Amino acid sequence: MATDARAARSPAFASIGRGALFFAFLKMGMLGFGGVLPWARRVLVDERKWMSDREFAELIGVCQILPGPNVVNLAVIIGARAQGAVGALLALGGILILPVCVLLVLAEFYAAFAHDPTVRRAIAGASSAAAGLILGTALRLLLHARPSARGLAFGAVALVTIGLMQWPLLWVLPVVIAAALLWEWRAGP
Repeated sequence: MATDARAARSPAFASIGRGALFFAFLKMGMLGFGGVLPWARRVLVDERKWMSDREFAELIGVCQILPGPNVVNLAVIIGARAQGAVGALLALGGILILPVCVLLVLAEFYAAFAHDPTVRRAIAGASSAAAGLILGTALRLLLHARPSARGLAFGAVALVTIGLMQWPLLWVLPVVIAAALLWEWRAGP
């Protein structure tokens, strides 16, 4: 009976077991230091083949407009689609358990050595590597998802207004999203 309800909820994720769900997100959490998004894409699209590049890009887009970290939102959505509320908790636990433990250890370390110039340089280097991973994933998604010209135009508007002009995210994003939805609705299928 539970399998029938799960299949009705999301046929694409109905075959994902609880263990596979937990360990896929645990792997993302273990490997995703500085940015989980590249690993999420690799695990979900390339390794597990649970979704296509386009589906991943669309789902990440939804996750970006929700409050909270994008990949945590992704874990909850995929977990819920695969195994309902239990799946959402398993995916959430998988992606968060190791990073939270590591963060607690690193916080203690950083508090003790925050003023050391070597530690500061190491953190700056790690930040640069994380930024590179995020940019690489964004480019890969852009190439594989092949968004429409309208989608690229709205993305460019968001990038310029938020990234370059430093306008407030909470003001720009709702306006850009509403405009994009209205434009797509008027454009029709």
